Amino acid sequence: MPEPTELSDADERVLCHLADTSADYPALVAANTGLHIPLVERRMATLAERGFVEVATAERLYRITEDGRRALAGDAPAPTGAPAADGTVADGGTTTPDGD
Repeated sequence: MPEPTELSDADERVLCHLADTSADYPALVAANTGLHIPLVERRMATLAERGFVEVATAERLYRITEDGRRALAGDAPAPTGAPAADGTVADGGTTTPDGD
């Protein structure tokens, strides 16, 4: 498993949406965050691997976990690879310009 690093912008948007709605489908998360569905699906899979979200139903309805809330608050390491010079990371997310 890769070394945990900071949350990407996409991760933060996904976690914030789930924190506000409690649970949602990837397509609805995408619609409500302005992210593309394939990116949301990749980010949710990575966030689930890290324990920040979990599948809530057999229909792949996701919800944020306590670890995800702590990561969003900046209290825990978060999932993404090391950012490239252009701000992208290997698993499909991006970092914010100041690295947050």
